Amino acid sequence: MMWLLGGTYCLLLWLIFSKLKLLRFSLPIAIVAGSIGPLGILALLFCAQYYHPLTNQVLAFQKVVPIVPRMNAPGRVTEIHVEPNIPVTQGDVLFEVDRVPYENAVARLTTAVSEAEQSVKVAEANVDVANASLARASSDADFATSERDRYQKLVASEAATQQRLDQAVASYEQAAAALNQASTGLKQATSSVELSQARLRQSQVALQDAQYDLDQSTVRAPGDGYVTNLQLQPGMLVGGPGAPPVMSFVQDRSESEEGVVVGLFEQKNYLLIKPGQYAEVMLDTYPGEVLTGEVQTTIDISGAGQLDASGHLPSDLGTGPPTRFAVRIQLDRGADLRIPAGVHGTAAVYTDQVQIAGIPIMFVIRAQSWLKYVL
Repeated sequence: MMWLLGGTYCLLLWLIFSKLKLLRFSLPIAIVAGSIGPLGILALLFCAQYYHPLTNQVLAFQKVVPIVPRMNAPGRVTEIHVEPNIPVTQGDVLFEVDRVPYENAVARLTTAVSEAEQSVKVAEANVDVANASLARASSDADFATSERDRYQKLVASEAATQQRLDQAVASYEQAAAALNQASTGLKQATSSVELSQARLRQSQVALQDAQYDLDQSTVRAPGDGYVTNLQLQPGMLVGGPGAPPVMSFVQDRSESEEGVVVGLFEQKNYLLIKPGQYAEVMLDTYPGEVLTGEVQTTIDISGAGQLDASGHLPSDLGTGPPTRFAVRIQLDRGADLRIPAGVHGTAAVYTDQVQIAGIPIMFVIRAQSWLKYVL
């Protein structure tokens, strides 16, 4: 750019003083022309590269969802319903896993739940029986206590024999033992109910897990998009603890993501970039064309500013080249453009300061766009 501006300035001097002879060439004019012109060019270039940030690190992104079957037990793929790079809608079946083992597990646990429910009913009935036995034993104990006390008074007044008192005391002890046994039986029956209910809840949770595995055996699209790099084949084993993804699902961009590209700008003038500023983007897929847009958001963080939780102290902080910061740019014709994820390009953001200095940047980005036809 400097050579171009210098050549243009020399051409202008030649036209004025030699070709058109608009001015008479003299030493003072030569001094002025040889000093002011280069200084003006340097000032223009400085303002251009500082006040109007330019970057050749522009990329377009798209969300990719790893498809991971979530069955607790691994299963074998039986059928694949999707074709690579063919659009599907949310909820469409991608592939199916053999359902028989999961259906058997659901049937087995359904029976277990029914048995557990019956066990709870039996245990609750035993509690009713134990309550009745306790009530009867309590009544007998009350009667035996009153009889013992009555005979104690009669023996004291010599109205009854000691033998009859001994029989009353023995009856009291038997009734007390029966009451204690009935109370223990009620506690055991209550514990049996709690244990049966716990087993029922355990069986119900296991049934829910089995039903979840059965539902997950049919894998569906998480959104609108398409599957790419489809290597999954029938007969492969998928799912289970720690199972890896088996396919990549490229999700369609939402309305807010249509026509959005990300540029990485240097730190020196990153803070000059504000949302809403005018921007121009050149994409390698559109040679000879400059796409207009505006700054959507600035992202004031990068990976260099993050520390991971670990048992080690950080070292070598700040090494490597200075990090750049990301800026999201919304293109004006984003909805009408086909922007493959990963496409590369160049972007410039024009601030409100020294606006005339943006002209060289506009020339640079257009020149790069036209050069993409041959480079």
